[in-house]
Amino acid sequence: MTHYLYMMMTSWAIVADVWYLPPMFQGQGENAVEFASRVKRAISKQGGLVDLMWDGQLKRMKPKPEWKERQQEEFSKRLKVE
Repeated sequence: MTHYLYMMMTSWAIVADVWYLPPMFQGQGENAVEFASRVKRAISKQGGLVDLMWDGQLKRMKPKPEWKERQQEEFSKRLKVE
């Protein structure tokens, strides 16, 4: 990690892909949470990312044990060799 940080801090440029999505507006009958979820889904689709359920509270509190267990189960399934 230290080597990576050193290389990043001393490089003359950091290359990143930037996409400009069309403006999005809240639809009729759509509340703020649904609108935010729709925008998040569009961003993750454009960036080729996985759209995960996230309530935004992980900055302030620890994740629920059920979430950790679910992630551990999914990770263990990827590690199994048949």
